[in-house]
Amino acid sequence: MFSAGVEETAGLYEELKLLSNIEEIFAPVMRYNSKFLDNLYVGTASGIFYQYTDNNVFRENYVVTKRHWYVNSVSFPDKIMWKETEIDSYGRPCITASMAVKDPAGNIVAVVAADVKFEQMMSNVIGSGIGATGTTFILGATKNLLAYGALMEDAKAHNGLYNAFSDHFADAQNVQKKIDDCAFGNGDAFHAQLDGKEIYMTARVIPSTGWLLCTAINAQEITQPIGAVTAQSDQLFADASQQMTGEFRALIVKAVLAMIVIAFIAAAVIYFISRTISKPIIRLTDTVNNTGEGDFDRKSDIDTRDEIGDLARSFNKMQDELKLFTENLKTATAEKERIGAELSLATRIQAAMLPNIYPAFPERPEFDIYASMDPAREVGGDFYDFFLIDDDHLCLLIADVSGKGVPAALFMMATRIVLANYAKMGLSPAQILTNANETIYRTNREEMFVTVWLGILEISSGKLTAANAGHEYPVLKPGDGRFEFVRDKHGFVIGGMDGVKYKEYELTLTPGSKLFLYTDGVPEATNAENELFGPDRMLAALNENTAASPENLLKNIRRAVDGFVKDAEQFDDLTMLGLEYRGR
Repeated sequence: MFSAGVEETAGLYEELKLLSNIEEIFAPVMRYNSKFLDNLYVGTASGIFYQYTDNNVFRENYVVTKRHWYVNSVSFPDKIMWKETEIDSYGRPCITASMAVKDPAGNIVAVVAADVKFEQMMSNVIGSGIGATGTTFILGATKNLLAYGALMEDAKAHNGLYNAFSDHFADAQNVQKKIDDCAFGNGDAFHAQLDGKEIYMTARVIPSTGWLLCTAINAQEITQPIGAVTAQSDQLFADASQQMTGEFRALIVKAVLAMIVIAFIAAAVIYFISRTISKPIIRLTDTVNNTGEGDFDRKSDIDTRDEIGDLARSFNKMQDELKLFTENLKTATAEKERIGAELSLATRIQAAMLPNIYPAFPERPEFDIYASMDPAREVGGDFYDFFLIDDDHLCLLIADVSGKGVPAALFMMATRIVLANYAKMGLSPAQILTNANETIYRTNREEMFVTVWLGILEISSGKLTAANAGHEYPVLKPGDGRFEFVRDKHGFVIGGMDGVKYKEYELTLTPGSKLFLYTDGVPEATNAENELFGPDRMLAALNENTAASPENLLKNIRRAVDGFVKDAEQFDDLTMLGLEYRGR
């Protein structure tokens, strides 16, 4: 298929002839791996899409170069990119692997990809486990459960899709840290709660995907043998006592004449046997009581070769494990409190770095501006900025860093400083983005990237010059009109590729014009039914009250998003910026 807007040319026809040969490669791969593979396909930079599958369907308006598997592989060209479980074009759950293809000169010309059958992976994982109650599951990079085993029955209702790890584990953050420690060789098996069940579990990393393979077993299966030994010991003691009582009564009946002598002998025997059996039990009981009061260092000294001795040795071993578990729990709790305090400080620092005092320019009646940033976690990767370059030029920018959490926040701070420095040098928007890309790319060892929209407003005339590095479309309302998308041409993301040149364009703001900028966390806000808020709802919320001030405009959008999402978890940062141009 051709992507929407691509016209057939002589050069494109030559590329089609070359692509027709790929069936000789795809056919045997699909034939001998049909148990695991669902689709094989390749997309070219020129817009051709070739798919090898049993479900050939023509998809209108399909733009291959904008598909997630294509964009991810172009952004990270030298490694296989894995997309976690999703519903494919035919309504079936699958996992997608893709990788960029380069020509001899090192240019990316295509991306090849394959869909792995989710059902097969589920079957393999469910069929594996340990013990009678053991289960196995796979944890993805986004902390979703990609596949699961018998202990997690309620996960089946989700078919493995968007099944959050935190929905199944008590104290999910602490459990996740222990899983990471186990997976990367820094910890051993540990105790946790899975769907209300007490379990022991461990994990290892899958090198090819970075996912975590976890195994868990019901704690009762481990501790039950100790209870069986205790019950057996109690039964033996009861049987012995009953037998001795019967023999004693029989002796009284049969030997009335020798009652006094036999009574003394029987009493001595009973006392000796009773002391032999009950004394170790009493000593073990004292040890159990001390352990219950928190004394894990006082061990039982019973060293007999019977069941009581076995029980005492098992209890001593359990004391060591309880002591280690308690110490680890104290350490983990202290570490959790430390991390929480540091994240709280990081949140305050990040909020203080962005402009947050309003009105921002009370001495400038020509315009009004307002912005907000609500991170999905303690710290976020989105940011905005606005500042006067000189008395007649106002710089506006909004950006979204790849990833979440502390790494994204650090990358965000560095990017904001770089962009502001180049803007204050008096450069054009296109040159600011070009220079920033070169600076960030040279030091971007973690292969992160950021989308940026940057504009410079000439306050006296209303002329707005802007450039877009892979960011969302801005929304503009003319002086007497309604809000509409400005479908500007996107450049490549900042930090993703060396040597990128950016283009700029101009807009004219008249008195009453309003500009709305945002990150993808607004249109991609998701409710409990996995439905997106979407650009249409966002545009409708903006046009409900076109006369609102920038501050009220942003509050109206946030109110609409909250009403749509309701109690669903916020998965992405929500960042917005509004500008009203009043002119002189």
